[in-house]
Amino acid sequence: MAQHASRKALRHGSVSVALTILVAASVILLNGIVTRLAMRYGWFVNMNPTLLYPVTDTCYGYLDEYVMDKVSDDTPIRLIFCDEQSGIESDATQRFILNTARELEEHYPGKVTVEFLNIWERPSVARSYGVTASTSVVVACGEESRVCTLRDFFVFSIDDSSTPLAYNGEKRLTVAMKAVVTPDLPVAYFTLNHGEAMTDYSLMYAATDAGYMVNYLDSLSFDIPDDCGLLVSCNPSQDFTDIDSVSGYSEVDKIRSYLADGGRFMLFVSADTFAAGSFPNLEGLLTEWGVGIDHKKGSEGVEECFSIRDTAHSLTVDGYTLLGKLPETGRAAEITAPVTGSIRLGNATGISVAEGFARQADGTSFTGGSRTLYTLLRSHPGAQAWAGGRAVARTDEGFNLMTLTMDADTNGSLLVCSSVDYASEEAMQSGVYDNETLLLSALAAMGKDDTPLNLTSQPFSDDSIRILTTAEARTITICLTVIPAVLAAVLGLVILIRRKNA
Repeated sequence: MAQHASRKALRHGSVSVALTILVAASVILLNGIVTRLAMRYGWFVNMNPTLLYPVTDTCYGYLDEYVMDKVSDDTPIRLIFCDEQSGIESDATQRFILNTARELEEHYPGKVTVEFLNIWERPSVARSYGVTASTSVVVACGEESRVCTLRDFFVFSIDDSSTPLAYNGEKRLTVAMKAVVTPDLPVAYFTLNHGEAMTDYSLMYAATDAGYMVNYLDSLSFDIPDDCGLLVSCNPSQDFTDIDSVSGYSEVDKIRSYLADGGRFMLFVSADTFAAGSFPNLEGLLTEWGVGIDHKKGSEGVEECFSIRDTAHSLTVDGYTLLGKLPETGRAAEITAPVTGSIRLGNATGISVAEGFARQADGTSFTGGSRTLYTLLRSHPGAQAWAGGRAVARTDEGFNLMTLTMDADTNGSLLVCSSVDYASEEAMQSGVYDNETLLLSALAAMGKDDTPLNLTSQPFSDDSIRILTTAEARTITICLTVIPAVLAAVLGLVILIRRKNA
């Protein structure tokens, strides 16, 4: 009996050894074959952080349509690097930009030129462009010029301002080239004197990318200028004025007239906007455009702002930093089609559709007279609205987080976003989220045809881990914890049974 068991063990051991040798030989053989094929046909993926990013056909298409027909060989667009050529070429970071510039020069011979300026040897020329650093790049055409700093060409992490996440050179040069051949750019005016507070300038950068000059406007003291192509109010904490016994001026009437003349107005609010009370003047104007902001007085007479919470689709444990849901049907889906990434927004309130606007068959648009409201962004189903420390509302289709209302008769348009955090640097300039693309898509729908929609930054690495929701992270954690343990237990049980029956 013992001899039989010995022979059986020897046989099993021989089979195991043979299988091990066979697998090892197969791996070595396969590795050799793939290596030979890779050497012959160039099957390589460059993992070096100094990747080259060639200019895309999308960029050339935009330049052909909006820039190059305004450029002549006599007055070319000059891409001026503010250092000696050898200095630029020896710097790995600036070499990204130089490669892009040279490709543009090669593609548009005579119309785009690359030049080098030693600003220490020619300080007067540098001053004429407003250059103060050798890492700057000047884009000039005739008397017009724009200065781009080195940071303008890259997207950085909020936590690490020295390590770039993505290269943004194609877009930055294109926007500057468009600006220098269009001297009479429309202006995006940001309102003042309502307690507006932006934590950074990301929203202004987005307006610049869209092809606007940026300025401020005290709409109480001054009329909305004729060159206003976009009016923006971000995070107001006070109401806009209307004519009453105290004030003889009406900001609301100015905005109403501006929209009636085909103007564009963007408003960013949050769950904290109405904490001190309602804004009857501004909210009255919004209602005319189909927009209501969710807040009400609680049982003790204190204003309670709705705050949208979704623990299943949140980037934070408390559930208040959301990933928004884009529309899938109707005109709203067409507007947001260029958006391919995730949309992040925090401390958001809800947007309701005002009375008099009827839901259309697509489920994402509502019509009232000549005006149509489109829901460009919603929370995921299952989200709740909290106010006064308790859940006060829930909807199966999600809460409206961004809406766009357009008037077919006047071409006026109003965009309302329920989160100021939406326009923060972490959401707009991180290279991870697609918040800026959604805004640019909305502007294109509002009539800004030359918005550079598809000129996106090109990431150096995969940052998808940053868009994991808490629910997804929890699921992955459970899988990595439970599945290996279950597999090990099952495998051990099988081996135990087989050994017992052997």
